[in-house]
Amino acid sequence: MSTRRRLSQLLLTSHIGLVLLFAVLLLATGVGTIRSAVVAQARTEAERVTSDARRRLQEWERELSVGADLLAEQPTLRFYLQRGQLTKARKLVQSFHDTSDIEYIRVQMNGRTIAEIGPAPPSFSTGLVFDKKRTAWRVVQREIRSYPQASIVVAEKLGDRLAVRPATDLITVELQPHLRNLIGSKNAWVMALSKVSATGEAETFERVGSSAAVRIMSFRDEDGGTDALLSTRIAQDWVGRRFFEWLASFGLSSLLTVGIALALAILLSARISRPFAQLARDAERLGSGDLETPVPSPVTFLAEPVALAASLEQMRQQVGTLTATERNQREELDAVLDGVDEGIVGVDTDQNIHYANRQFLALVGSTREEVLGKPIEAILIPAGSHGDLNSAVGMPALERYTPAGKMRPLTLRRLAASGNRQVLVVREENAIEAARAIRDRILANLSHEFQTPLSAQIASNELLRDHLRSSSDAVAIGLADAQYRGTMRLSQLVDNLLDSVRIESGEMRLRSQPVDMASVIADAIELIQPLIDQRDQKIVHSLLPGPILTGDPPRLFSVMVNLLANANKFAPDQTTIWVDMEWTQQQVTVWVEDEGAGLLSLRSSNDLFAPFKRSPHEEPSQRGTGLGLAIVHAIVVGHGGEVKIEAPMHRNGARIGIVLPIGEPT
Repeated sequence: MSTRRRLSQLLLTSHIGLVLLFAVLLLATGVGTIRSAVVAQARTEAERVTSDARRRLQEWERELSVGADLLAEQPTLRFYLQRGQLTKARKLVQSFHDTSDIEYIRVQMNGRTIAEIGPAPPSFSTGLVFDKKRTAWRVVQREIRSYPQASIVVAEKLGDRLAVRPATDLITVELQPHLRNLIGSKNAWVMALSKVSATGEAETFERVGSSAAVRIMSFRDEDGGTDALLSTRIAQDWVGRRFFEWLASFGLSSLLTVGIALALAILLSARISRPFAQLARDAERLGSGDLETPVPSPVTFLAEPVALAASLEQMRQQVGTLTATERNQREELDAVLDGVDEGIVGVDTDQNIHYANRQFLALVGSTREEVLGKPIEAILIPAGSHGDLNSAVGMPALERYTPAGKMRPLTLRRLAASGNRQVLVVREENAIEAARAIRDRILANLSHEFQTPLSAQIASNELLRDHLRSSSDAVAIGLADAQYRGTMRLSQLVDNLLDSVRIESGEMRLRSQPVDMASVIADAIELIQPLIDQRDQKIVHSLLPGPILTGDPPRLFSVMVNLLANANKFAPDQTTIWVDMEWTQQQVTVWVEDEGAGLLSLRSSNDLFAPFKRSPHEEPSQRGTGLGLAIVHAIVVGHGGEVKIEAPMHRNGARIGIVLPIGEPT
């Protein structure tokens, strides 16, 4: 069996699960969003850094041009050159070089170098030039105003002017010459440079080599000279760092959100489960038998607990009323049961006593505590069983017991209660019941004792009749037939007495065998035919074959013999007895009808089927015991059928039918 969980635990678990699921989904979707945003930021950063580098390049160009212009416009330099004071001119250029950031200065006059200071650039072409190490130089040439024979050339390396501030190795800015005719290269970086070189349009690329984003643009000297490619590369590590920074921020905010959601889930689950927990305690209190304390309505915003509390309170009131009524009725019933003369005992399915009234305790000489919970066999000792008049009409047979340790005879009748429980009615055995028990034993013994000589006499009579059939002595034949009929009649009476004893004692058992009902009826007619012939009667029958029944063939044979014997006995001489069969899909009905006085004067069918009950008309010449119809009724009911009495169809008389089911008897 699974472990029981509280509602608060289930609600809290479900809320936490939903919150965690939401967090996982949010994180799963957020990772992709963050990565896309970081990549977009890398593109933007590449474009920003490139724009900033271009601005610094332009500033660098302007500064170099301004320096060249200042030197070219120096009146002192022009004065020294015009007068041929070249040493002073060199000193002036050296002083200008020392006070400025210009790396290279050269002064020419009439094609001759007058002064040259600093490392020379790789080329003296005006504009951007690149050395063998692909280092960018800026070269500017100016004529000295009012002295066209002289000119100056200034040059300066690009240096670290394009370095990103603050310094980082994750963003690289480069200025390099254009690449021509390299479109077919398989190197992604070279292909990107070649594409921009070919088109001249600035472009931003993603995932080029080890770079997450690359911005490449053409840069032309402000004088319209040589142009180059300005590129900015954002390393993959830059994206990784930004991604984890954003992810940490997102995770922190998600954790804060999850924490708030969990707190709300705890508060909400507690608020929802609190009224149900209160109702559970109230229900447990009601289940323990406390019907006096009212069920309060819980304070909650939910409608269900309030309705459930109202239902529990209504149920408490109804159960309280029913309990009080049951208590009063039980007290009245106990008073009634204690006031009857019979002992009343209630036993459960295990035959243990759970109730005993005062009279039973007096009969067994014990207290209530000594018998409750004990098996009935421990209190009463079986002393045999016998039937009574009621057993033939469906009442349980009486059982004989004696109390443990005593010799007082008691009778017990078992009545079915609910389920497999029983109610036992116990009383002292009276003189009538004792006499009836003696009678049953005598009848049983007599029946058994009579059967042996009667069987021998029947066999002898049959042999005698067979011997006299070839004789012409009519008197001897008549006497033999009369002797045979009397013996058969006496055998039938003995069988009825024995069956009545078995029925009343509850010891009659029915077999379950195939039964050909038409053959059973034919055998019964053949057996009873000598009695029919004695009274000059005749039997008219229509024996229709049908399905095979399941039952006890000898018992059903006895039923037909009794019905035919009754018709023979109570109908006048020279009359007709009709035997008819009616078949349906579920049952077969056998009718026996005679021309006797009929049965209309009997008060009910129970009177007709009672043992030893005689017809109220004048006793026929052949007296009987009154057991025939009682035996018929008991056997037919034992087969799951019924006995019917209807108005005659042919003439005045009695019409009795037996209805038997087709199939297993119930």
